Amino acid sequence: MRLKVTDVVEAVSQLVSKGYDREYRIKDSHLFDLARNSPVDPRDIHVDTAIRLESGSDAGDASNIYAISDRRTHGKGLLIDAFDLFDEICDRRLADRLVDNRYTQFTDDGDVPSRYGLRKIYKSEFDCDPERYVLRIGYPDFPECPFGESFSMLGFDTAEQAYVWLVTSIFRDSRLNRIPYQGLEVPDNE
Repeated sequence: MRLKVTDVVEAVSQLVSKGYDREYRIKDSHLFDLARNSPVDPRDIHVDTAIRLESGSDAGDASNIYAISDRRTHGKGLLIDAFDLFDEICDRRLADRLVDNRYTQFTDDGDVPSRYGLRKIYKSEFDCDPERYVLRIGYPDFPECPFGESFSMLGFDTAEQAYVWLVTSIFRDSRLNRIPYQGLEVPDNE
């Protein structure tokens, strides 16, 4: 199934209307069904659609949406990779299943100064002062997520004391300091 969408919110809306009502997450490198509060075996899933939304000509910012059917439970849900990191933090078998038939669609928001109501920080701005920005993980004061789920991590501007949207290429920069909330483990995705 291919979608014609311009952003993550539109893609999620279309997929929810098609019955993808469960929320999946990656926990400890494995797929986890939040409704059942249990892991899902990668052999039990079918990736019905996988779309990569890239903005900007240099692919400096991208998100991935996976519409997944669980053949064992007959549940359908979404795995949203807003930060383009799952290829690196998933179990290899799961990562291969997710990206096997993923297609890319380009969006027009490459030069937009904000994303989901958060000021967008480009790599060039980060490079000027990398100490200013950190990645907060699991904080309870995250703003509301526009696609009906919840953020698990967000950029934070320490000078302005405000949450920001870090473009994908910043996540792969070893200078980005990762700050877990009160002792949560930092994902090993460097």
